[in-house]
Amino acid sequence: MVILSQACWAEFDISEHTWLVVLAAVIAAFALVAVFRYFFLVLLPLWVLRHTIYRVYVDGKENIPTSGPVLLVSNHVSHIDAGIITTSAPRQIRFLIWAPLLSMPFLRWVFKAARVIPVNSTSGPRAILQALRTASEALSAGEAVGIFAEGGITRTGFLLPFQRGFEQILKKSPVPIVPVCLDHVWGSVFSYQGKRFFFKWPKRLPFKIHVSYGKPLPPTAKAFEVRQALQQLSAESAVRRGSLRKPVHRQFVRMAVSHPLRQCLIDPNSPKHVLKYGEALVGAKIIMRRLRPILGDDKMVGVWLPPSQAGAIANIALAFLGKTSVNLNYSASPEIVRSALRQCNIRVVLTSKLFTHKVPLDPGPDVQFVYLEDFRKTISNWERIRGILGVYLLPGWFHEYVLLGLGKHKVDDLATIIFSSGSTGDPKGIMLTHGNIAANAESVIQAIDPLPKDRVLGILPFFHSFGYTVILWLPLQVGASTVFHANPLQAREIGELCKKHQATIFLATPTFLRSYVRRCEKDDFKSLRLLVVGAEKLPQTVAKEFEEKFGILPLEGYGCTELSPVAAVNVPDWQEDGQRQQGHKAGTIGQPLPGVAARVIHRETREPLGAGQEGLLLIYGANVMKGYIGRDDLTREKIIDGWYVTGDLAKIDEDGFITITGREERFAKVGGEMVPLEKVEEELHQVMESTERVAAVTAIPDGKKGERLIVLHLPLQGTTAQEICKKLGTRGMPNIYLPGPRDFFEVADLPILGSGKLDIKQCRRKAEELAGKE
Repeated sequence: MVILSQACWAEFDISEHTWLVVLAAVIAAFALVAVFRYFFLVLLPLWVLRHTIYRVYVDGKENIPTSGPVLLVSNHVSHIDAGIITTSAPRQIRFLIWAPLLSMPFLRWVFKAARVIPVNSTSGPRAILQALRTASEALSAGEAVGIFAEGGITRTGFLLPFQRGFEQILKKSPVPIVPVCLDHVWGSVFSYQGKRFFFKWPKRLPFKIHVSYGKPLPPTAKAFEVRQALQQLSAESAVRRGSLRKPVHRQFVRMAVSHPLRQCLIDPNSPKHVLKYGEALVGAKIIMRRLRPILGDDKMVGVWLPPSQAGAIANIALAFLGKTSVNLNYSASPEIVRSALRQCNIRVVLTSKLFTHKVPLDPGPDVQFVYLEDFRKTISNWERIRGILGVYLLPGWFHEYVLLGLGKHKVDDLATIIFSSGSTGDPKGIMLTHGNIAANAESVIQAIDPLPKDRVLGILPFFHSFGYTVILWLPLQVGASTVFHANPLQAREIGELCKKHQATIFLATPTFLRSYVRRCEKDDFKSLRLLVVGAEKLPQTVAKEFEEKFGILPLEGYGCTELSPVAAVNVPDWQEDGQRQQGHKAGTIGQPLPGVAARVIHRETREPLGAGQEGLLLIYGANVMKGYIGRDDLTREKIIDGWYVTGDLAKIDEDGFITITGREERFAKVGGEMVPLEKVEEELHQVMESTERVAAVTAIPDGKKGERLIVLHLPLQGTTAQEICKKLGTRGMPNIYLPGPRDFFEVADLPILGSGKLDIKQCRRKAEELAGKE
């Protein structure tokens, strides 16, 4: 055979058959391109992007079957999402792609090589159905198909409502669903952060992106279930990325050195009204050096200061020292403050003489006051000059790692302990790590997109978790500034402060808003672009009145100290060229933050519930606290498999918006029936035609019915308890929900916590006291 072949080849004269050789070469070239065009046009460019501009980290790749049909359902954050998944998946995936993209030069060849399935939504339902039919046929042929269930790219960083196209695909071809979460893509060049897709500088190079493939879901899974699975993947990815985050005080150092002349801390009550970033860094370093010999090996240090320059510098200096700051609640009783000092073994409290004169503190024996203003006399001009020169001449990494030694500070280190307000029980010390604070700041930044030009109006105290994370640390992460005011009840002063300094972001509570509506001028809050309220339910009447007077709609958010604290928030709607993405729904607390997952479970069986079903709200993410200090038993009770049990009752709609319907602790058991006190309270204010909080409903023990409803109210204007009860009876509530005239008790003031929330514990005590005098 070999001899025969050689003989045949010897008889073939190449020179006489050149055209055959050329034709064979052309055919071979075309065959090579046909076989490898997917590699050259798709995989190779994506490989280059992945190893230059981007770094893609993949988790759960094993959840994609190496062969056989599978449908991948992903969130949609940027124009390169399909490419990110393609370069990270172990097999080729046929994506459903917006048809007009196929008409673009070069991309047309790339998409054809990738065998995408075009979807032309502008050509009517038939074109969409044809695309879905093609996807079903591809699955039937054993291929992998990818779809972006939102039907468009997010413009707010939050998930869009899920379209049901993938459900239609699976009706004809029932195959497993693999949820895919693209995490940390928001902020990349091709995402919409900054209000545009292109022509913006990347924040960092290489840009780190995380892709998570979830465990397969059955083909019967509905849009709500897949959406929930995606959000959980987002939260799990946020937890995995913990070691990659920089603690907030280290990020502040980098920001201060990069932008030393930006305004940072604004406080009209401080000797120097405006501190720039460089000055704030130098001040914190000087205070750190003064405190080091005083604090010694103390792990926890108390802070008795209002929201102010001094309070901010004190917390930053303690973070530089690796100490855990405990901002003490100066609106709480002395017993609660002393309990906090004992639980944390605090030996030193940082404060000022002026503040202790206005708000005295008796810490008990063996606790030393350190007055920060005393340090001012010991600081020389040369020390200040040397510090400023260091900021200008030395790079940020040198300050961070060499001068301050912050490289040893890890995300698992304890940043602060915040004691709960005690509104529904005894105060507990909540341990928050640097990772908790950094993760929550990262999520909030994605949600509200603060910019260096933004100015936060800071009235919430640092012993309040919103004040600690969002007022103190969050602006320092992006180079924004904060305007401080110590007393949130001084409505006129706050309105004037907002107007004078042109604040753009304001965080408050509904209780404070009522006062501002009544006492502030119409143009005081004209500069605000975002107003978020939390701590208690936002009555829509208050929101409407505020918007009518000041021209900005208050948006409700939700959180608690155990969650560092923000878990969900409403954001402004996005609207442009006839397109719209809904960012808020009235009466809800918004959607979970990016990197945070929420679920509602049955109160007894603990089984997850579907859309619109009421149950117990659980939250999961990197923002979930480390635990309660000295209370491992309570920690195990409140954190189950990483999910924090909030104690709030809620329901989640199809689009992911959460509605709080009540709280387990705010129920009374009357005659064996559960009575929602918040519902009674809400109806009571409707009857009394009041947008301000003028009444509080609580319950006390009753020998006959188990518990008895009690109404604490401010002096009635032009009505009586009998008339109120009569009107309340026409509201359609069950009779067991209705208090009688004898259950009404007038009080001079309703118990309010320093955070602006109703003090439920004190309400109950007051009710027991007044009812006991009958």
